[in-house]
Amino acid sequence: MSSYSKGYMAEWSLTHILAKMGFMVVRTPRSGRIGLPSPDIIALKNGKIIVIEAKAREEAFKISAEQLDELKQWQQNGADAFIAWKISRQGWKFLKLDDVIKNNGNVGKKFAEANGFKIDSL
Repeated sequence: MSSYSKGYMAEWSLTHILAKMGFMVVRTPRSGRIGLPSPDIIALKNGKIIVIEAKAREEAFKISAEQLDELKQWQQNGADAFIAWKISRQGWKFLKLDDVIKNNGNVGKKFAEANGFKIDSL
């Protein structure tokens, strides 16, 4: 499976999980390529707006400064911003944007274990 297909399927899955939790959800395909600050997923429930950059990777990764800045813009306009990491056989871990920024965009399993939370905490 290509990395694009894996990412697409992870985003699609997360979108449907959030919808089942009662969120109104939209996935913004190819979000980083439109030249505007656009997260992978935007969700709304009871007046709360959540924006998510979703990753499906086996190993540690780094969120680019540009992606972090784009999420920060959403946060400054009232959204709660998260990095969601789908870890094989463990499910989704959510990380607050500010925690990832403090860690210079670096996300690994130890960091996710110490700072992350499960989807039901949204």
